[in-house]
Amino acid sequence: MHEQKPLSRDDEWKYAEKALTWYGWGSPVGLGFALVALGVTALLARFAIVGF
Repeated sequence: MHEQKPLSRDDEWKYAEKALTWYGWGSPVGLGFALVALGVTALLARFAIVGF
């Protein structure tokens, strides 16, 4: 096995910033969750108004 060199502050920030882009509503995961939640809300509202 070989040892890894410690990352510089700039490299640490670069990787941390990339990891943070996968969280929140603007990320693919957050956006997918928001769209599913919106669809379920619309379906439940339709059932409440029109019925089954």
